[in-house]
Amino acid sequence: MQVKGEGRWLQDTGFGLMFHYEAFSKHTPESYNRAIDSFDVKRFADEVAGTEAGHVIFVVGQHWGRYCAPNGAYEKRLGVGPGVWTSKRDLIMEIGRELNARDIKLILYLTARAPMRHYQVIKAMGDTLPTIDGKPAGPRVDPMSHPRKLKGFRRSENQAPNPAFLKSWGEVCGEWSKRYGPLVSGWWFDGYKLEMKEAYDSLRKEAHNIDTWIAAVRSGNPDAELAFNAGAHPILSLCTNGRLCPHQTFTAGENHDFYAKTKKGKGKPLTPKNFPAPEGVIWHLLLPVSAGWGAGTESRFELAILRKHLDTINAEGGTVTLDVPIASNGAMPVAILKLLRELGSEIEKLRDGAYSF
Repeated sequence: MQVKGEGRWLQDTGFGLMFHYEAFSKHTPESYNRAIDSFDVKRFADEVAGTEAGHVIFVVGQHWGRYCAPNGAYEKRLGVGPGVWTSKRDLIMEIGRELNARDIKLILYLTARAPMRHYQVIKAMGDTLPTIDGKPAGPRVDPMSHPRKLKGFRRSENQAPNPAFLKSWGEVCGEWSKRYGPLVSGWWFDGYKLEMKEAYDSLRKEAHNIDTWIAAVRSGNPDAELAFNAGAHPILSLCTNGRLCPHQTFTAGENHDFYAKTKKGKGKPLTPKNFPAPEGVIWHLLLPVSAGWGAGTESRFELAILRKHLDTINAEGGTVTLDVPIASNGAMPVAILKLLRELGSEIEKLRDGAYSF
């Protein structure tokens, strides 16, 4: 029987870095393009390489609906040209090329659903609209509302997607996939909620479904690794109860510490042995190294703590991604970069056989 994950690159990266680039900033088209134009790609790639990280997860865009790469399919749906909801500069292409030159794998972060902060974007993409008691909530209701505050409210992502959206999202993802080809080695999809998982079988009866969307995602690189995320809980993020999506090849791994959270505080260490992934799915843990996703200036963890957990997880066949804050020009906080370089230096010495633990 084949060993789980045998021969797969992600299992051998040791650890990687994630960057929530401008994901939480409320930009105008002008300020967004200025931020992206300021990004020093070569320095960024050199700094990543200096940490010995084997992969990068880079956020193309999140719920604000802006993306740091042009996309004709998306722009057409929204009735605009490059530079409005997308950037004029293709930052992803430049990052992909520089990381590839340094033998660092690139994974793209996208949402599995249309950007939720803008009702008109959800509507333009054809996704299921937010509802109140099963009826369309309308554009005057904040699409990010919560049912605890607005009785009967359901966000778009908390309802099943429809074939029209999966067709349009397939066109958007497929355009990027074909453009970047093997420069993109994986995709990490956020917001793949249980409602989307439960709709998988019924959607297969439609001409456009989750299978056709994923076929478009992989059109540029059929071997791309895929993760789907439903939330920061080991059962969901580490798929201990099975894949969220049949196409899943590595766990999303979203958590906030190296230990499971319990009502009493700290539970078991998050490791492949304690929270095993399904057969054929590479075990992957993702957590912020600093104050939160894309936030902070210093590491929450000492070097020895990071080494301890990475060594254990790597030895059990898993990998880790540390989410790192990043400025609009691509710079990482000085203190965090220093720690990551020290981490990489120790790992490199171990690889070279200078010493062992």
